Amino acid sequence: MQLHTMISLGLAVGTTVFAVKSGDRAARRFGVSFLASWVASLVVSKLHLPGGAGLAIFCIDSATLVYFAWASLDARRIWTAVATAFILLIVASHVATAIDFRVTLDTFRLSMALWSYGILACIGFGAWSSRRDQARTPVLATR
Repeated sequence: MQLHTMISLGLAVGTTVFAVKSGDRAARRFGVSFLASWVASLVVSKLHLPGGAGLAIFCIDSATLVYFAWASLDARRIWTAVATAFILLIVASHVATAIDFRVTLDTFRLSMALWSYGILACIGFGAWSSRRDQARTPVLATR
């Protein structure tokens, strides 16, 4: 495994743990689903598939896009819409690479990495804002 892959995986795991421990339902959903798609893409890329792993990773990213869109409509928060836009850019990068051979694989990988960090930033922000909102909410005294 390459160094940048380990760093990216560490950031994804750290952000997901923070979202699960401190975030609301939307942050937990987005964090866990993004980490699951990240790990699934990593596993698929290590397999020796007949046509390569490109189509399988495209399907994983497309399924994540559909889930993000549905969860974003349910959560109704701006950061979820931005995270959904980032995964849409990843899926669009898949399509651009497939239809235009002038787009190199290095450009494709760089765009996927950048948009993935954007998703992680959105999830981290969502967990942080949820934690901040919970801290601001006064605890009602029980009698």
